[in-house]
Amino acid sequence: MATKRSRSTKPTRARRGEGLLQNKVFWITALIAILILFQVFVFQDEGVYTLIQLRKEIKDMETHISRLEIEKAQLESERDRLLNDPEYLERIARERFRMAKPGEKVFHVVIESKEATE
Repeated sequence: MATKRSRSTKPTRARRGEGLLQNKVFWITALIAILILFQVFVFQDEGVYTLIQLRKEIKDMETHISRLEIEKAQLESERDRLLNDPEYLERIARERFRMAKPGEKVFHVVIESKEATE
């Protein structure tokens, strides 16, 4: 014989409503938990956002260090030339400081611009 299925005494809508209400509570709880975890892992001192900022700062500092190392090498080269190359030292003295050997005359050439003559 065929057995009859027993029917619940609650109407179908009431059963669906209970599941829907439980489903809403679950999703709201999950959303709150996700938001809390997001806030903790992203915006705290040890968060992802801070980690990304620190990595960018490290990269910027490494670039700055490499530029300073290049500048240091250029300055050391300039210093060595000034200490060891008398011709270079004389040229610098004449160009930058307008120095002359005894008995030489220094002439300054003045170039007038068009704006000054008008």
